[in-house]
Amino acid sequence: MPKRAQPIGLKIKQINTVFEKDFNIKLKSIGVTSSQCAVLDFLFNTHLDDVSQRDIEQHLSLKNPTVTGIVRRLEEKGFILSVQSNQDKRKNIIHLTEKAYDVQRRMEAERKKMDKILTRGMTAREIESLNKQLNKIMSNIDY
Repeated sequence: MPKRAQPIGLKIKQINTVFEKDFNIKLKSIGVTSSQCAVLDFLFNTHLDDVSQRDIEQHLSLKNPTVTGIVRRLEEKGFILSVQSNQDKRKNIIHLTEKAYDVQRRMEAERKKMDKILTRGMTAREIESLNKQLNKIMSNIDY
């Protein structure tokens, strides 16, 4: 009897768990976690002029309390500044600091190393196809 295929969602969860654990180990020397790295990466690469916490929540598909904690810790570590918006006093605008820019290259290098590990043994065409399939999965779950 053929072995039953493992559900795709479970495979994705297992990959994420191992990836996050390994990535956190690599990022420890920089002083950030994988979650904090994701927020910083969004801030480095966004086209938005003023980024609010809500923008981060929407982009990373995270809940308010989660992002509040990440933003607070990044601010405590000196990677970001959170400044009250002039237009809307209820909103804080998030700004990167020089310290964040100082570690950007190291974070990107670690992320590239992790991507190489994840795609080891794959051709460029297979990696492109994988990215297309993952994007399709993301759109299917409507994030």
